[in-house]
Amino acid sequence: MKTDYTIKTYPKFDKELKKLTRKCPTLKQDFERLKKVLLLDLKRGDHRLTQDRYHQIPRLGQKVNFPVFKIKKFRCKSIPEGNRSPFRFIFILSRKHRVIYFTECYYKSKNEIENKKRIQDICSNYEQYF
Repeated sequence: MKTDYTIKTYPKFDKELKKLTRKCPTLKQDFERLKKVLLLDLKRGDHRLTQDRYHQIPRLGQKVNFPVFKIKKFRCKSIPEGNRSPFRFIFILSRKHRVIYFTECYYKSKNEIENKKRIQDICSNYEQYF
């Protein structure tokens, strides 16, 4: 049985990440480090994620059959705030397909919550994305 996960990104996520790179020049490198840590955490935690680092988003509707997580603790080298950076990352975890699908990244002062409609659309058409 295959235990490695594939990390994929939604096209709008890539655009959002590129735009946020203007505020934080090291964001792309920091995101690469985040992906490695996420994969390591899944491997260590027997395919489960800890609540202290990854917050599962509740009440997304019946269309969402996958756990969706928000990363709040994220270390950005360009910002001297430690792991309490102003960036948020949203991803869908499909254990069955072994996919981590990043759907959204945003600056927390611009968006207070995740785009639930985007998550619902992706989950209802997951064959297209996973």
